[in-house]
Amino acid sequence: MKKTIATMLLFVVLLGFFLLFNSGFRLDSFESLFQSFIFTLLTLLLIFYPWLKKVFIIFSLILFILMVIFFILNFIPIANYFGSLAFGILIISGLFYLPKILKKGYI
Repeated sequence: MKKTIATMLLFVVLLGFFLLFNSGFRLDSFESLFQSFIFTLLTLLLIFYPWLKKVFIIFSLILFILMVIFFILNFIPIANYFGSLAFGILIISGLFYLPKILKKGYI
């Protein structure tokens, strides 16, 4: 019971954090609301299942490839959406590698 409540509270806090930094609490744009929700779920999954880091980095690279394809086909708003989603996923996944990098002394 305590773990469920803590997970729900963590979800709300992370959603507020990503809403603040992704959209500035603007709720008029569905894209930014969806991205904030995706970033929140991704962060929760990486907290509870850290072995998914590599999977999400590969997923972000696939989204970057989709961004390039849509950019070449001149669908700029769709390319922008995929690019910002991919960059956010890459940054979040990369931050979960930071403790390992610090421990090995690379930074």
